[in-house]
Amino acid sequence: MARLRIVTAGTGAPWEAALVQACQDRASAAEVVQRCYDVGDLLAAAAAGRAQVAVVAAGTRWLDREAVTRLAAAGVAVVGVVPDGDEDAERRLRQLGIGHVARNLDPPGTLLELAGAAALADPAGGADRDAGTPPDPGPARRRTLVAVWGPKGAPGRTTVALNLAFEAAPLAGETLLVDADTYGGSVAQALGFLQDYPGLAWAARLASRGELDGPRLWQATRRAAREGPRVLAGLPRAELWTEVRPSTWESLLDLFRTAFPLTVVDLGFCLEEDEELLYDQVRFRRNAVARSALAHADLVVAVTRADPVGLHDFIRAWQQLSELGIPADRIRLVVNQARGGLFAGDPATQIRAALARYLGVEPAAFIPYDRAAIDAALMAGQSLVEARPGSPAQQAVAALAASIFGEHHAHQPHRAKRHRGFTLAGRTAAVPGGREA
Repeated sequence: MARLRIVTAGTGAPWEAALVQACQDRASAAEVVQRCYDVGDLLAAAAAGRAQVAVVAAGTRWLDREAVTRLAAAGVAVVGVVPDGDEDAERRLRQLGIGHVARNLDPPGTLLELAGAAALADPAGGADRDAGTPPDPGPARRRTLVAVWGPKGAPGRTTVALNLAFEAAPLAGETLLVDADTYGGSVAQALGFLQDYPGLAWAARLASRGELDGPRLWQATRRAAREGPRVLAGLPRAELWTEVRPSTWESLLDLFRTAFPLTVVDLGFCLEEDEELLYDQVRFRRNAVARSALAHADLVVAVTRADPVGLHDFIRAWQQLSELGIPADRIRLVVNQARGGLFAGDPATQIRAALARYLGVEPAAFIPYDRAAIDAALMAGQSLVEARPGSPAQQAVAALAASIFGEHHAHQPHRAKRHRGFTLAGRTAAVPGGREA
């Protein structure tokens, strides 16, 4: 019968020596094939296919979520060893995705039992994340992740994501707005945040080390308004995208769900499946943030600009969205900056016909080209509902939020006014120069 192959990274701790000595017994069901100095040695042994289980001290240098993910990808399960009574170290290991944890005073037999159990389990599973939840969403509320995406050409992703989060907060409960555009996020600037706040890069660093939980995530966010969402600011510089590694981002998505009833994620435009770039044995993929968020989202709000160039770019980019395998019933198509004068005849009819012909989809909403309201909100560092309540664009986004999160929960402080323009779920939104559709 083949013996279980174990590698260790114990920094010379007594438990490591005791485990090695126990495995030297021929009657033992396991053998230690290598004692590693650090995570680099550990990953090399895993890549060579030498081991089935890694028994690792909690204080091992460079032990983070990326390392655990790479070990799992190589088919190596992980058993963590923490100092006896150190609950923080155990919590950190479990937040890294290590489901089997021993203590440094445990006898070798216990370590071998855990190693055998870890080898039988899925190496990538077993993570018992202890992520506290400051807000209580209530038992009847479903935790939802909404991803807002659109192609290149500034279709208004951030405008839609920001205002949708503000309109959804009274309907869905405590809401988190995440700026996850790895090519140039601007949510903080749009809301007039003058001071630097811990944002996505900071949260990613803590999550990679297994040190981020619900309370810390809560502290990293800022309340945008009294009744608005909490905001996790984006990358202060675009080149910091390397801070958000794929495995770390997936753990952040899980934590967003745990900590908030509703999360709205503003994504970058590019969905290309970029190649992994290798820097000092660490893998990076810039577009993995958008691709992973779209794949994990409960709902995708896809934004297109309502002009010939914007529609052309959207139709071309739709193929990449389809390749991610997102069902059509999880996508809500939003036509932004809709106005008359660009198309012969009725613009809404023309746009619907074009989208039906090339994509076979029906727009969920038309948001009018309301430059005055958008400019006023931008100059004030506010959402539309704060800066220009009752404006055509604000009413359109409010109607979209009501259609997604339930109109019977709607709480509108200002009575909607009727304007000439596109019909939106029982409301109308003005389009300068346009006609009723």
